[in-house]
Amino acid sequence: MAKFCFINGEILPSEKAVIGVDDLGLTRSYAVFDYMRTYNGKPFSIKDHLTRLRNSGNSLHLSLNYTDDEISEFVAELLSKNEIKEAGIRFLLTGGNSINNISFEKPNFIIVLEDLPSYPNEYYTNGVKLITYEYQREVAASKTTDYLNALRLSPIIKNANAFDMLYYCGDEVLELTRNNIFIVKDKKISTPKENVLLGITRKHVIELAQRQFSMEERKITLPELWAADEVFVTGTTKKIIPVNRIDDVIYSKSPGEITKKMMQLFNELVND
Repeated sequence: MAKFCFINGEILPSEKAVIGVDDLGLTRSYAVFDYMRTYNGKPFSIKDHLTRLRNSGNSLHLSLNYTDDEISEFVAELLSKNEIKEAGIRFLLTGGNSINNISFEKPNFIIVLEDLPSYPNEYYTNGVKLITYEYQREVAASKTTDYLNALRLSPIIKNANAFDMLYYCGDEVLELTRNNIFIVKDKKISTPKENVLLGITRKHVIELAQRQFSMEERKITLPELWAADEVFVTGTTKKIIPVNRIDDVIYSKSPGEITKKMMQLFNELVND
């Protein structure tokens, strides 16, 4: 854990940074967040993350009362003060303290640095397994702190020896509990367009794919998923991870041609 964090305009020792027990983020899960990371010591795509944070906040009527430049300075100061180069950066905007657990006026804004998770190399060389579950997140386009369903179902994922769970609704493929999904069919790449969180890694992968392949954001059905030639997932800490199996459908024991190329292009982007 980092020694210092930011809360409501101040950088404080982490043990002294507190919010009230009547904060709506705690009592009602009424809060939004965003999570980004550094590459080579520099915050990656911070403007995109802050735009998404603001949009998420606006969807819950929570205002972020700092400019992007101010927040960027807070992040730089936190990295320097904690003497950390590579880190996950979590922004948290809560409903704030409430006298009746319903009304809200002044959000709490917090920034914390976290250790970046690491993943086995075999995930990238052999791919991972997913299992499906019918569920659509409430306020899907917003990054809220409501992860009740993902946490509640985590034992199912573990018991299935799966990497994660893929949500669908009806016959519509949606997203993972924390990441986005892409399919490849006949060298054409597609990713769900609606009822999902629009990931920042997803955004960059789409932009990279559009330069070299046919790339679509659209509705993807379960039959299309089962018939895909390749499948991969994207996320802030995971970058691009190939999928070798979903439920009983096996795709490949190693990344396909298109997935390998996208992994290469994304690695080049973040290491530029």
